[in-house]
Amino acid sequence: MVSVIQQIKQARDWARRFHAGQVDKLGRDYIDHVADVAKRASVHGREAEIVAWLHDIVEDTPVTLAQIEETFGAAIREGVEGMTRRAGEDYFDDYLPRLQQNALARIVKLADMQHNMAKLDDLRAVNPTDAKRLSEKYARAMAFLTGLPIQKGPQG
Repeated sequence: MVSVIQQIKQARDWARRFHAGQVDKLGRDYIDHVADVAKRASVHGREAEIVAWLHDIVEDTPVTLAQIEETFGAAIREGVEGMTRRAGEDYFDDYLPRLQQNALARIVKLADMQHNMAKLDDLRAVNPTDAKRLSEKYARAMAFLTGLPIQKGPQG
């Protein structure tokens, strides 16, 4: 039986290997995003950290959900599956309600959005239109997943 600590290391190794060479919207190494999401999610437990390391791996690499289940078990596969947006799935009408049904996916998605929102000022400097669109999207998604009202800025 593989320990949870070994599974975290393996998930981290998979993320580093399969996301190698990928960059984010700002041209930064994508693995830095994944590592930050894993750090944020880790306060909610080891399974959340594992799902966080793997949260984009099915969407962005050849890794399959079957491989994740075989290596990490059904609970981790279910969390990653919850995080994985399916082709043709509307973000607000389909994806978020499905994701919300899995506690691990919900924890990791909130950590993912926290990371993304922390980077909006950097994005605003290079693409203000994208930054505004994403800011509105994240605020709406956070409100949906937390059940809290959307917070308006000083301008209203």
